[in-house]
Amino acid sequence: MLKSLHISIIFLFILLCVGVLHAAPLKTLSLDFTRELTENDKTEHIAGTLHYNVKEARVVIEVVEPLRQIMIIENNALEIYYPIEKQAFRFISEGRIPLPFVESIIQSTQAEHGLTAIGYSLERHDIVKGVLYSYWRPPKRAKDTLGTVILGMQDDRLISAEVKNPKGYIIARSHYQNHSKVGINYVPMMVTSSTYGEESEVLQREQVVYSKPQVNVEPRNSILDFTIPASVEVKEIKW
Repeated sequence: MLKSLHISIIFLFILLCVGVLHAAPLKTLSLDFTRELTENDKTEHIAGTLHYNVKEARVVIEVVEPLRQIMIIENNALEIYYPIEKQAFRFISEGRIPLPFVESIIQSTQAEHGLTAIGYSLERHDIVKGVLYSYWRPPKRAKDTLGTVILGMQDDRLISAEVKNPKGYIIARSHYQNHSKVGINYVPMMVTSSTYGEESEVLQREQVVYSKPQVNVEPRNSILDFTIPASVEVKEIKW
């Protein structure tokens, strides 16, 4: 069970910006996904559906493979419910749950991919072979823990993101491909990411493929209002 929890949490760590969806009015978003993570020469697979309620900033993830589970992310709490086993866990953080996959959904509804909202400022930009690269400086209060973020845009599509540590070393890199037009926005249907260690060694490789995007569906999917049954004991864990 602890391994399953570990897999669930790792799955959420997909870096910056699922898509460019900040054109209003976005109310709800649902995406099917398959995810493949390779770490220590082992590969794990997860499949399911992600739902996002923009107004309530609430994310519900239905995992169907390799085992059934429902994850609810709201405010400073992450809940994981196993409907077959009737077991549930609640992770409580002092601040916002630091899960980039969830943050990317929220940020994708904001201008500048949410970077300005968390204190980043645009330092400069370059155009190289038709790609617009923007360089974002972290807030001064976090300069000892955060580094530069570099975004690559082409034809109104986000195609790359790099995250550096305060010393200037790349700690994560993502590529966005197979964009699909949803409304007036382009959403990448495939995201490949790598995270790196202190010596630039690859720690993880991850690929997420999205499909069947649905925006502002009425009536909205009832899963967005899901809560863990009152009859199930929830184990709380400080995070």
